[in-house]
Amino acid sequence: MMLLYLSFFIVLITLIYFFRNTIIINIYKLPIIRKSWQLPDMDAHNVNLVKNDKPVVVCCGDSITHGHIGYDWVGNLRKNDDSKIYINAGINADLTWNLNQRIDDIIKHNPDYVTILIGTNDAIGSQPVKLIQDYYIQTKNLPQVPSIEWFEEQIEIFVDKIKKNTSARIAITTLPWLGEQEDASIMNVIKSHNKIIKAIAVKYDLFILDLFSKFKEQIDSNDSIPYTTSELRRLRGLRAVVLYYIFGWSWTKIGEKYKLQLLCDHIHLNEKGGDLMEQLVKEFVSK
Repeated sequence: MMLLYLSFFIVLITLIYFFRNTIIINIYKLPIIRKSWQLPDMDAHNVNLVKNDKPVVVCCGDSITHGHIGYDWVGNLRKNDDSKIYINAGINADLTWNLNQRIDDIIKHNPDYVTILIGTNDAIGSQPVKLIQDYYIQTKNLPQVPSIEWFEEQIEIFVDKIKKNTSARIAITTLPWLGEQEDASIMNVIKSHNKIIKAIAVKYDLFILDLFSKFKEQIDSNDSIPYTTSELRRLRGLRAVVLYYIFGWSWTKIGEKYKLQLLCDHIHLNEKGGDLMEQLVKEFVSK
């Protein structure tokens, strides 16, 4: 009998291992978890602006802008600044290529200001880990494996089209840290992507919102649990969603287990990290 139980356990673990992508994706489809993937308030695709005299700010990006996994800095700007209309053009897990597929949703609002915070998923997806690459290709319908060269191509396409089709003032944001250990190998990937972002800013005369440097100023210890490219990466995100939406924890409290100061799950912003981004945008739109 013991041998039978052991055989069953081995088969179960094997099935979980080989179908782990499918299992995690379906967990996110549970009603209470699905809240984290719902479109944000005032999302760029569905909102229809009535005629108004207020400046329009469109915030473009991925889940860090979307604000349903991690702090909703766009929503907080909207709540505290009724002199402008803030539209959220962030979508969970988007790469820069995905942002380009919905660029018309941004242009149609004739924005006065555009903020860009995109590239974290490009950086993660560019790592030579098949499981991660397959996840992005499958869930985001990518035409190719992510790479830093593809990121550079796509971010320039996006900026060029926004410049040509709007009169908006544009700010591009350096990527925040992944984890809070600057000497981690993934940080070299982030720095390489930020080098491209800064070069694009110079080429197209964009404002730079240097979120990466704000992190460097604020993080005062190196004892947090490191970022990982393993399955723990998504399980930490799932943990954050469960604790926030079911148990009502703050994003800051969620990150405390990992000794994180500005992030809740090594990727997404907690309240303090979100406030850094909020202040950068507030300063930009006041110019």
